[in-house]
Amino acid sequence: MKDSDLDPKDSGAENPFRIFLLRLAGLDASTKPRLRTAVNTWRKTQRKEIEVEIKRLYSKVQRDKLASIRDKVAKEMFNKLNEFERKGWGEQAAEDHAERLAEWTELMEGEVSTSSIDRQR
Repeated sequence: MKDSDLDPKDSGAENPFRIFLLRLAGLDASTKPRLRTAVNTWRKTQRKEIEVEIKRLYSKVQRDKLASIRDKVAKEMFNKLNEFERKGWGEQAAEDHAERLAEWTELMEGEVSTSSIDRQR
């Protein structure tokens, strides 16, 4: 791809100049945000309860197995919720995704700030 082939009005995520400007400005030009599952959205709010349940069920857990056990316990606890609550967490996940997607879209298509304050992390 040559520089002369680029449309100067194109400011999407595929534009290498846009990515370069975002990096210069100290902003993250990461990939498009993904939709989290309802379980993952719910478990972010239930960390302590999940850890208590793991300690109750498993006396000793190897460190390399902890992530899979935590995932298993979280899914079991989430499945014990009634259907209305599970559906509500699915809707919450969709709302959170819409917000993250709107922020990402604004970052990709909006103007890059020239303020030095915005360049600081």
